[in-house]
Amino acid sequence: MSLKRNILFVLGMAAILLLLLYFYFDPASSILFPPCPFYTFTGLFCPGCGSQRAFHALLHGHILESADFNLLFVLFLPLILLAFFEQVRKLVFRTGDHKKTSIFNSTRFSKSVLIVVLLFWVLRNIPFFPLDRLAP
Repeated sequence: MSLKRNILFVLGMAAILLLLLYFYFDPASSILFPPCPFYTFTGLFCPGCGSQRAFHALLHGHILESADFNLLFVLFLPLILLAFFEQVRKLVFRTGDHKKTSIFNSTRFSKSVLIVVLLFWVLRNIPFFPLDRLAP
């Protein structure tokens, strides 16, 4: 087997294992999933708080429940998957330099994502309606 196939095999197996892990074990009640250290030490929600529970809910088809846990995760999941598959495509086809064609290598895109994440982080910790709906 070539190195490329080995890497793809390992990535595929890791993805399948993660999917099975999050499908069969609920992060809200399983000891396999650690609590958020930022929330534990500060009492404030980080941008990722609730993402594991949101992923578990998505795998079970509960989209609205998933959005209640972490709206940003649900909204960004298509981008996360697109980035993952773009990296796999680069690995498989090795067709030159994709920096010019990839949205993920754009400075404007990176800054926009950073601003959205920081805004989400601040807004989800404001305990007034309707912003309190952003908390998990």
